[in-house]
Amino acid sequence: MTEIAAQDRRLRLLAFALVSSLLAACSTLGDDFELDRARQIRNGMTREEVIAIMGSPPSDVEGGDHGKLIWLFSSADPLVVHFKRVSFSFDDQGKLYGIPKEGIASAAGQFAGN
Repeated sequence: MTEIAAQDRRLRLLAFALVSSLLAACSTLGDDFELDRARQIRNGMTREEVIAIMGSPPSDVEGGDHGKLIWLFSSADPLVVHFKRVSFSFDDQGKLYGIPKEGIASAAGQFAGN
């Protein structure tokens, strides 16, 4: 093997190792959901109605039948973390409450590394 061919081979292996390590550093948590769907949710809806509008089961349930349904999604790559979270609370009759007239307050954001 010539010196140029050996150097080319080392560069290819290095590039492969770099791409592999970057891909391994990417991760997700939860199922992605649309915040626009969450904005359609209104007080007085049932748990079943909320789940139907959201289009997928919640990521977490707190407090049993009268607690909260929570949707959470985050994804990360080596430089940026994206996240979304919405939660809905239900009363003793299983009806949604606590959403302001102007709609839900949602948390969505992005953090960038240096």
